[in-house]
Amino acid sequence: MSITTSERLLPASGAVAGLAWIAHGGLKRFGTDQPGGASVEVINDHLALNIASQGALIVMGIALLFFSAATRNHLRASESEDTTFSSVASAGWIVAVAAISQMVVWGWALINGATDADDQSAAGMLSYAEFFGWAGLGIGLATAFIATGLGGWQHAVLPRWFAVVSVVLGVLAALGNAGIPPGGLVTYLLLPFWLLTASVVIAKRQRVRLKVGG
Repeated sequence: MSITTSERLLPASGAVAGLAWIAHGGLKRFGTDQPGGASVEVINDHLALNIASQGALIVMGIALLFFSAATRNHLRASESEDTTFSSVASAGWIVAVAAISQMVVWGWALINGATDADDQSAAGMLSYAEFFGWAGLGIGLATAFIATGLGGWQHAVLPRWFAVVSVVLGVLAALGNAGIPPGGLVTYLLLPFWLLTASVVIAKRQRVRLKVGG
């Protein structure tokens, strides 16, 4: 069994997405980290950092679409006719990217709209939408984590500990969306580490599968 160069490189997209998520959070300077906490003055004073943060979020979205393919391929390699988990996991990442896309929209609205108008009240209202953009992302992450964990456990294509962690994070993401703490915060903070770990795990399992198949 052989794979193409692009398939071999696909798992690395998860690491790229994880690093981009860290960069996004580290660079963003909208104001206080709470709903309605955006400040026109803070955004303007850190304009370059905020633009870079938006760029990191865009990179993350693109990388996750590639990682969606990596996850689907890895789970599907051990599936027979039933491709439920690989399909649902892939769909979950696509939903997550759709949520990231609207987070980018609200971010640009804050940077360009409210700041150009120097309207603090508008910035405050827009920051509510920007802050709760996490909710849409949480739905996609919950789906992707749970499907990946269950599929990895059922077909033994992921270490059991990682499969369990994935399902737990998925449940926490769903709870966070329902307003039950600390689900959303835990998933928000652990997302990049899960992506980095998943990249390594999938890449290693891919090499093992090639050796066995070869």
